[in-house]
Amino acid sequence: MMRILSKADVFNSIERARSLTEEQASTFLSKFCQDQPAIGQMLLAGFPMAIESQSKQMCQVFMDTCFDIIYVYTRVLGELPANVVTSQWLHQKMTAMEGDIKAQTQVNENGQVDLKNQAQIELLEYIGLVIHDTAGKSNAQQVAGGITYNLLFMVTRLLDSIYDELMPDTVH
Repeated sequence: MMRILSKADVFNSIERARSLTEEQASTFLSKFCQDQPAIGQMLLAGFPMAIESQSKQMCQVFMDTCFDIIYVYTRVLGELPANVVTSQWLHQKMTAMEGDIKAQTQVNENGQVDLKNQAQIELLEYIGLVIHDTAGKSNAQQVAGGITYNLLFMVTRLLDSIYDELMPDTVH
């Protein structure tokens, strides 16, 4: 069963991630992408492309927040073994998650997935705040913010699944 991240887990990990030098952050992300090429390709290349056409600013927010999410999971739940996720598993999981999300969640007035009944409330609330602060009152930014939030929500759900299904011994 997936461990729910506490407010302290999320806050302390994000604070630590934000204190990294650019070189340390780059090294962390490079190692993650080298060890997890399927995840890195999807999260740091595929997803941002879906946002960039809407808003370059939200694309940068996605990249920064995605880094925070990856850092939180790695710091709190442990580093994933190299190549733990295959492209095939990732594709199957994303397809299943899309169906689950459409069937089980509601969308709020900003086009963002509703938080109710989701495991990582603290992390999702952080994501919501980041998006809200960036989007402001601009309709175009709010639309791009909704897309960004939903993709970050998917990142969180995906990492939950990876740790829960592929790393059950590290998550209790």
